[in-house]
Amino acid sequence: MGLDDNLVYHADILIFGIILIFTLASLPRAYARLSRRSEWSQGHFLRSITPLPATKPRFNPKHTPLAPVEPESFVDLDHGNSSTACAPLPSEYKNSLTHVVNEKALPKHPNQGPTVSSIWHQVAFVLRYRVHENYSVNQVLLILAYIIIIFYVSFYQSDPFTDPHRAGFVIASQIPFVYALATKNNIIGMMVGVGYEKLNFLHRLVGKLMVIGANVHFIGYVYKWSLAGDIYSKLAEDYVRWGIVALVCLDILGFCSTEYVRSKSYNLFITSHVVSLIIFLFAACYHEPTCVPYVITACVFYILDHVVRAIKTRITTAKLQSLPELGITRVEVPSINAGWRAGQHVRLRVLSSSMGWWGWSEVHPFTIANVAETSEGMVLMCKKTGHWTSSLFGMAQTASYGESGKEFGRDVKVMVEGPYGGVGHTVMSSYSGAMFAVGGSGISFALSAVPDLIQAATGVKVIDIIWSVQDPSSLTPLLPLLTNLVQNSSTRVNVHVYYTRAISTSFHRMYLPQGITILPGRPKLGKLLDQAMTNAISAGGSDGVFVGVCGPISLANSMARVVRYSDVRLCTAVGGVKLHEETFGW
Repeated sequence: MGLDDNLVYHADILIFGIILIFTLASLPRAYARLSRRSEWSQGHFLRSITPLPATKPRFNPKHTPLAPVEPESFVDLDHGNSSTACAPLPSEYKNSLTHVVNEKALPKHPNQGPTVSSIWHQVAFVLRYRVHENYSVNQVLLILAYIIIIFYVSFYQSDPFTDPHRAGFVIASQIPFVYALATKNNIIGMMVGVGYEKLNFLHRLVGKLMVIGANVHFIGYVYKWSLAGDIYSKLAEDYVRWGIVALVCLDILGFCSTEYVRSKSYNLFITSHVVSLIIFLFAACYHEPTCVPYVITACVFYILDHVVRAIKTRITTAKLQSLPELGITRVEVPSINAGWRAGQHVRLRVLSSSMGWWGWSEVHPFTIANVAETSEGMVLMCKKTGHWTSSLFGMAQTASYGESGKEFGRDVKVMVEGPYGGVGHTVMSSYSGAMFAVGGSGISFALSAVPDLIQAATGVKVIDIIWSVQDPSSLTPLLPLLTNLVQNSSTRVNVHVYYTRAISTSFHRMYLPQGITILPGRPKLGKLLDQAMTNAISAGGSDGVFVGVCGPISLANSMARVVRYSDVRLCTAVGGVKLHEETFGW
């Protein structure tokens, strides 16, 4: 028993030590961020304040500015060529768009070998390389380290068939970790400076290890009691029955957490989680009093999380508007216009019977698609991908009637919780350049971050938005917003739209202002990143380039490879490249 205590105690201390190392590593970025007074009030609680003067026209899905211009200012998408005919750029932009850097101005590496900065550049992005669909190298290393720690304390000088108590003790020690990692207001995430969604892979890992350990623990005792011939008398004891209850709860959690069940019945996944997690805590305490301290710690995390979530929740009215070209529902919440940082998301619940029998009970995360402190309030863009979002899209297509008669869209009661996630302690405005590679509804990340960078009016000199869509008509509803970003900004903004699907017959010619281009095919991310770094250098920037990715995992993988193999001399000259990923599916 003494060995079990020592092993589990030292294992927990080791896990705390690893968390502390990551916390210390994030302190410089945390200090750089929190040394700005404005950051203390942003990214924590949604609120309403008197908005700043509007910097862009109010969104109107029925109106797209097709100004009468000369024929060469139009883009003809009915022809198969890849050229884009746009009005000529002003002279001050011509040199920077040639994508040519003065080679003499770039640092030359000595012939004897790579420098420390180039080695660190490669190491940093090797760790970001994905070895599996959802896992990068650094995530795999963390997973392996955690598994090794748990397996070592479980099997060191212990046979699970003759000493099954060890496995149960290890499981009990992991209860606080699995609950802490499951919370939305994640204390571990706060310490290391990342959102809860970035640590969800560890929550799943610890949960799976607990399920495996609980079954090993039970099977070991069944084997031991069977050999002793007293299995029936043991199974009749209360503490054993409570142990079986705890085991059943964990097995239900393990089964209902599979990707199949989660995708087919999200309500079953949520219901089983809430019910089983609560019953498990009581059953564990009745099964083994040793679990009580661990259960109390987990309860503290769980209760505090729900108290903070209640404080972060707002019940208000939102206007739904459908964007058929994008297959997106635009959710506008006028009563909430402050409290978030660019890149953060909220959890949305629609309180309407039109969402179906259980639709009103579902909560889904969506990235905030605009900058704070504007008259239009908070804006979300919800891609139609499943039953819930399809019901939301159907509601948005239903017209409402007000004092002015028939109106576009529909008002609905919603519950908004957040904000969560985002770029952590990274301050995007501290970089010299920014590049956003987004796919589909991932444009919401750019629509929030770019106006924020423009308003900050600090060191960002050049901003590039690379948007991949299936159909070029997706650009139509957002053209007024993108045009405003390009034309009404002191910061140079370029928008590159790439489409991968054949042109629809209804889409013919669209006016594109200077600074917005549209091309067929997939973006050549390597050339675009070199262009972004080159433009930042040409503008006198040397504080690095921020690269934000929001879209499918394949886009994030491609961008990570591009950053990893980017020109080291350009990276050194511009001050480095910071990659931040927001992928769909978390």
